[in-house]
Amino acid sequence: MAADRADLKQLSPALLTKAVFRAVDQLNMTENLSSLLHMSAHEAAQLRAGERVLDPQREEWQGALQVVGLFRTIVEVLGSVERAKAWLGTPNETLGGRPADLLGTPDAGRVHRYLNSVRKHELRMPPPVRREH
Repeated sequence: MAADRADLKQLSPALLTKAVFRAVDQLNMTENLSSLLHMSAHEAAQLRAGERVLDPQREEWQGALQVVGLFRTIVEVLGSVERAKAWLGTPNETLGGRPADLLGTPDAGRVHRYLNSVRKHELRMPPPVRREH
């Protein structure tokens, strides 16, 4: 994940703006864009219209990095965008709600930590060894 974060931090404002739209569009979370990026609906509309790009000096930049990182992690862990969308919309007992409802709120960090924990655990698991007799 550290390499992923380094890759994301080196994105230009135009590329991160494009990446965040790709992520929210594919996850059907476009309606949540303003809360995910901690900005007004008007600012989100300006981004969508191409009137401006994300600003690395504003809170929106960190929100966008989280959204794109979430997209990468969730698709890696679950294997497809369709499964990721289903997971986001399904109540999760460990998280105490639907992950999609928690994103864009102060509880979003729990979703990110949960996915990173699952990812870390999955990546540490060695593949099953088949022994032929």
